[in-house]
Amino acid sequence: MSIDTIFILSQNGEILAHRIFKGLKRKDTLPEFYTQFVQFFRGTNADKEYPIIRIKDALYPFVTFSDIIIGAIVTEEIPVLQLFATLFLILDVLKASFPNESSEKLKQNLHSIGIMLDSIFDYGYPQITQKHVLESIVKPGGIIEKIEEKIIGRQNVQKETVSLLEKYIDGQADVREHSQYRLPEIKGEEEVYFDVIEFLDCVFDKNGRILIEEINGEIKVDCNLSGVPELFVFLNQTNQFNDYTVHECLLQKIDTYERERVLAFVPPSGTTTIFYYNIKGISIRPPFEFIPKLQFINNQVKIEFLLKNRPVRGQSYVVDEFHTKLTVPTGLTLGETEMAQGTLQQLENAILWRIGKLEIDSSIRLAVTFTSTEDQFNIIQQGNFLVQLKFVVNTFSPSQTKIDKVEVRNGAKVLTKKARNIAKSGYYEIRLN
Repeated sequence: MSIDTIFILSQNGEILAHRIFKGLKRKDTLPEFYTQFVQFFRGTNADKEYPIIRIKDALYPFVTFSDIIIGAIVTEEIPVLQLFATLFLILDVLKASFPNESSEKLKQNLHSIGIMLDSIFDYGYPQITQKHVLESIVKPGGIIEKIEEKIIGRQNVQKETVSLLEKYIDGQADVREHSQYRLPEIKGEEEVYFDVIEFLDCVFDKNGRILIEEINGEIKVDCNLSGVPELFVFLNQTNQFNDYTVHECLLQKIDTYERERVLAFVPPSGTTTIFYYNIKGISIRPPFEFIPKLQFINNQVKIEFLLKNRPVRGQSYVVDEFHTKLTVPTGLTLGETEMAQGTLQQLENAILWRIGKLEIDSSIRLAVTFTSTEDQFNIIQQGNFLVQLKFVVNTFSPSQTKIDKVEVRNGAKVLTKKARNIAKSGYYEIRLN
């Protein structure tokens, strides 16, 4: 996975930091990116939706923090979730280093932020880097600032500077000896939690036929264990994975997974995505039924959505954070609406239905009417009417992939281990015509 450019912008569009790995003119497109960000994403929960802006042949995935935008420019096919994991790593480092701070504080630390970006990327290829090492680079009072203080603040600095650098380098070597993602001196609360998150990518045509149907999953570990423990994670089924990639901490024992289908690794400290997988050729049945209806009548477009909760494999689930976005052709004016639950927001050539929770055994309905001029109506009928769904279902596994057992070696005798499943919408689209 290679990117063209990584960038950090303020919310007024100012470039705070960037690194260009290829495509020297890509930086010139950032004003256009910022214009689209303001138009379509500002004021929304964009960071919860894995937002991506397309400009010509390039994609611009990004995340936001306070008044900061962190994004990348890519022009080749990449595992999107893996790239977002890298963006969230940068986000987490900045949050930890500058809590409740604005872009003005980042401006005072651009040098160390640039060094951090250089540590993460090698010619555009993200390198998994230990979070606490990155924080030591960026944080005010961190290693870079200490070195600068010694170099700039005193004349007779050579001996002290060399000593400080040697100590830092020795620390890095010590990290590599055990695992480059944790230190043996770490003392934790003896807890480890796992999330198996599956993103559903589905596209349906106007007749309900499936055009795209696949699952992109990830396994996250939140490790708060002391010392250098070794984890063994047993999955209930792995033969359905069409492809997978792993965090670097699994590479030393990747043969254990390939031979026994067991994830064996020394876990990084904190929260890390350790395993990505893709499943194709599987029938996806979400715990809801979405029934759209589109009618063209006398210069009017009538659209109705019926949303019904339904059980899956004999079990019912509450669907959370349900959003439905309807995109319509240019030239339509929103008229009458009927809605039993949620709120409706009018956007440019679209409406956003914020449903909230879809409770067990419930069904809800939305009916909207659009009008147009007579001379435009025939053109509008040939336009695209698209619906996109966003949702979260806790404790639900569409592929039935679950963690059966977790063994901890070289750890505390008494510790807490828990795992849960979460299903989320990836790219979920229904074409109405």
